[in-house]
Amino acid sequence: MTPRLQGRVCVVTGAARGIGLAIAERFGEEGGRIACVDVSARRLEPAVDGLKGKGFEAKAYEVDIGKRDDVHVMFGQIESDFAAPVAVLVNNAVWARFEPLEQIDIETVERMFAVGVHGLIWTTQAAAPQMERRGGGSIVNLSSVSAFNPAKDSIAYSALKAGVVGLSRASAIELSARKIRVNVIAPGMIGTPASIAQFDEATIATRQAEMPLGRFGQPEEIAGLAAFLASDDASYIQGAVVTADGGWTIPAR
Repeated sequence: MTPRLQGRVCVVTGAARGIGLAIAERFGEEGGRIACVDVSARRLEPAVDGLKGKGFEAKAYEVDIGKRDDVHVMFGQIESDFAAPVAVLVNNAVWARFEPLEQIDIETVERMFAVGVHGLIWTTQAAAPQMERRGGGSIVNLSSVSAFNPAKDSIAYSALKAGVVGLSRASAIELSARKIRVNVIAPGMIGTPASIAQFDEATIATRQAEMPLGRFGQPEEIAGLAAFLASDDASYIQGAVVTADGGWTIPAR
């Protein structure tokens, strides 16, 4: 079978590690041509080298997506570098800090929303004209179950991820006429090194025991879902919020 993203230019933000890197790798397996975006060149360069080592077409773009002008310049460069317009955009980049209400400061909130909400507006704004020129496209935005099931010390993060859902669904309405689909993945606890580092072994065991599937998810499982939503297999899915949390948000019986 032909890979589902064969020849399509796919932009993945926050692609240097974790879920973003897993998505970039899966898109490569699906035949995508991957523009890997991250704010950290130190992490991004070896990540892209690894993708190239697996035979994938991948290029690195060091950009802070919270800066509108830089984002628009980058998308122009991506189209030039790949000699084709962007077909797929995955907004995975996030900057987060978990603090109780009394400790939240303006710098933290501004940085979180610059990356996690403003950045999605700028990338969508820059990608949409290219997608329209090629006859359509797909945008996949990463939210979190924290958008509707907040955890302790997650006031700013939960507000941010709820904003991603609202932004995505509004974008889906506006961009439908341009044949651009916009959907959301809301992961639960995913076992990336950064996530696991937040907890001790006892807490990890307790959290996993609370989940019907009895374990944390893996980045590759989110990547598989992203590949589906980005592909024509999801051609009638628009404005959806797909939860991938091992059943954690199922109401207790």
